Formats: sequence, C-alpha cells, structure tokens
Amino acid sequence: MKKWFIIMMVVLASVLVACSDSNDSEGTESSSDDNNKEQTVSVAVVESPMLDVVEIAKEILAEDNINVEVVEMGDYIQPNEALANEEVDANFSQHGPFMNQFNQNKDANLTEVQPIYYANFGLYAQEYTSVEEFPDDATIGIANDPSNIDRTLRLLASHNLIELKEIDGGQYGLDDIKEDSHNYSFEDAGIAALTRLYKDFDGVIVNPTHAGNLDLTPADDALITEKEDNKFAITLVAREDNADSELIQKLAEAMTSEDVREFLNSREGEASIPAF
Repeated sequence: MKKWFIIMMVVLASVLVACSDSNDSEGTESSSDDNNKEQTVSVAVVESPMLDVVEIAKEILAEDNINVEVVEMGDYIQPNEALANEEVDANFSQHGPFMNQFNQNKDANLTEVQPIYYANFGLYAQEYTSVEEFPDDATIGIANDPSNIDRTLRLLASHNLIELKEIDGGQYGLDDIKEDSHNYSFEDAGIAALTRLYKDFDGVIVNPTHAGNLDLTPADDALITEKEDNKFAITLVAREDNADSELIQKLAEAMTSEDVREFLNSREGEASIPAF
C-alpha cells in the first residue's frame, strides 16, 4: 500500500511540473509575440522634401518592426488639425512659429519634437540679377500668414533692406517697419500662389519648394537668402501627450539619421540645410 502511495505521488508531481512548464512556455511565447508585434506611427506631410525625409525614416524603422504610415495632405493647416484631433500621431510640414500660431488660434497643444532642416527662404526676381539692381519702389509678393510675414521681414532686415521697430517678443507685422528707405510695397497671398504671381511682381519671397516649381534654387537664383541662425527650421511636431513616447522618439531618431543628412545635403542649390 505504501509503495502504491509513493508511486501515485511521483506521478502527480510529474503532471504538475509538466503543466507548469507548459504554462511557462505559453507565457514566454506570448511575451515574445508582444515584442515582435508590428507597431504603427502615422505622420502627416504635405509635399517633398518633407515626404522624402519621412520615407527614409520609414525604411529605417521597418528594421525594428515599426510601420510608418505616411498621410499626405493638401495644405499646411490640415496636418495640424489632424494632429490636434488625434487622427495622426505626428506631422512634418512646418516651422515652429507656424505651429505656435496654430496653437494660439485653435487653443491646441502641439509641440516641437526635433528640428530637421532649414528651408532656405529667399527673394527671387525675374528681371533682376542682384539686390543692388532691385528698384527702390519695388512691389514684393509675400506669404500672407503671420508667421511667414514675420519671417519675410526678418529676412529683409537681416540684409539691411528695411529697418524694424523693437518689439517685445512675438512676431513682426508690416506695421513694424520702422524705416523703409527703398519704399517697397508688399502684396500678400497664399504661399503656394506666389509662384503663379511671380511675373506680376518685381520679386517674391518663398521657400525652396515653391521656388523649385519655377526651376529656381536659393544658391543659384535668390537675390538674398536667410542666414542659418534663424528660428524657422522645418520640424517634426507631435502633441504634448505623445511627444515623449517611445514611437515618436524613435521616429525623431530615424529622421536625424545619416541617411537623412545625406539626402538633405544632396538637394540642389542649398535648398535644405540640416538642422541637426
């Protein structure tokens, strides 16, 4: 009887150990499956080269089983609205002052994650080859949103073409021109429309993407361009609630890779200068 009792105890112990090993194995497999599960981060963009940068990052992150969903949009407001409404996880379409203007207007909580490149703003003119030839009473076409009006005035002031009043932070407006010895007049329009109006003005001030639509580059064709120590780098943007998340930080890391740097430096005419 005692012998049979011992045998039964050994069999029971073996069964319990086997069940335990099975459960541990299942738990390990479940944990492994979680680690290997593909993650997705969605990014809103408007046009190249922003699109190209995100596509490069997409290839890099695919090696870590992270899928970058690229969402192309038709204007510069849509990416911010989509991000604020949590329809996408991030966007890459703007500089910090433009984002700040959106936050102020919409009471949104978008935040800068990582500056990527400077889109070299420049003054272009069809009939003139240098700023010295530019007429004193010229009409200049400029973008009509407040952040790019500020940017335009800073560009002109940095080359001593206008003088601006001192302001307590914030953005410059046309009323802040202190002294304009050249008597320029300014006509504003949506930045995408300025290339269509190129022939109607003495000059236009646009970024490299829109200058490229006219086969112009900052290095070869602009009468003046921005200096690199400016606040208008094109920047990866997220929300305050997800900016520090692992996925967004990995996206930022991929967008500041050497592959991205090489792409930006390869673009013709100093159109995109790395900001990292």
